[in-house]
Amino acid sequence: MTLRLKRQAADIRAALAGTGRSLLIICTALLVITACSHKGTSAKPTATTAPTGADALIISVEEVRRIANYEELTAHSRADLRRPPPGDLNAPGPCRAAGTSDLTFASGWMEFRSAGYSGVTDDIDPGGMVMVDSVSQAVAIYPDAHAALAALDQLEASLNACMALHDPKYTFNVDKPDPATLRITDQGWSHLYRVKNAVLMSVGVLGIEPAERIANTVLDAICDRVK
Repeated sequence: MTLRLKRQAADIRAALAGTGRSLLIICTALLVITACSHKGTSAKPTATTAPTGADALIISVEEVRRIANYEELTAHSRADLRRPPPGDLNAPGPCRAAGTSDLTFASGWMEFRSAGYSGVTDDIDPGGMVMVDSVSQAVAIYPDAHAALAALDQLEASLNACMALHDPKYTFNVDKPDPATLRITDQGWSHLYRVKNAVLMSVGVLGIEPAERIANTVLDAICDRVK
């Protein structure tokens, strides 16, 4: 015990002398002094907090690079969102739901997160623009599985209504490989949506082949994280 603690202990004994207090009080006071003297002297480093909720479902850029076999993929902050972005206002109403937008995910979700990784290729489109390859992902967590499935059904209705317009800018195909999955395919583009429990997931691949295989692999990786 240090000299300072000895003096504090002596003060406590003097204060209690003649009062009839028990030795237990003195011991308790000494324990408090000792404990306080050690508090904060060896602060432990703060552990890194593991992602939770929607954050925990997003696949890292390193893992997506491996899946796509595309080392040039880079994460972009503009795609890191906590709520769905607005759809293309120039698109016909139901077509705004294609891809990832505020109409893709029905209202009522509790938590949302999106991420996008892209790279530039040497391919040039007919207009002379450099084609940008990308992998996007988004997840929305709903109060329950029923709400998530209802959101998928609403998305399916919107996409079918878009196809019915026969707009030349929206010539993709929509089908449903299984009751929980919705698929959009077009040349060089694949977008998949799936519900598992209370989560609606979205993965899109543009300009990287094989687009559908990459999209499926990323989607499966997200599904494996949904509990």
